[in-house]
Amino acid sequence: MRAVIDTNVLISGLISSKSFPAKVLDFWVSDKFKPTVSSEVIKEYGAVLIRDRFSILGSVEERLDLLDKLLSLDQVILAAPQQKINAIKEDPKDNIFLECALAGRCKFIVSGDKHLLKLKEYSSVKIVTAGEFVDLLTSYNIKEIF
Repeated sequence: MRAVIDTNVLISGLISSKSFPAKVLDFWVSDKFKPTVSSEVIKEYGAVLIRDRFSILGSVEERLDLLDKLLSLDQVILAAPQQKINAIKEDPKDNIFLECALAGRCKFIVSGDKHLLKLKEYSSVKIVTAGEFVDLLTSYNIKEIF
């Protein structure tokens, strides 16, 4: 099952080890789903991760190395969006996650962003919180969901 992870979930998971976003990253590493990224999503991850306020995670080099390790796992899928989407007018940069999800044939976008969560669903992609995604992945009826 493929899912796009929003930058805020990625960063929150790296910062707080006992959070739902951290559990999403645990599932990422343990191949419980197929994390799907695009070149634009990767750029966004890197641009946010190098901000000074995330120095708690180490030097810029260490943070980018950690990102590289996550992205180089075999289960990560690189999508190549062919169309631009303009569904989120309030924060247009969030549209990259929709573009990636559609191009990568994802079932979910996992986000903490109010603009994305407000949509709930776009095309056939469900937009859920990290907590909802963890619940879905740990549910007894997981085969029925997918």
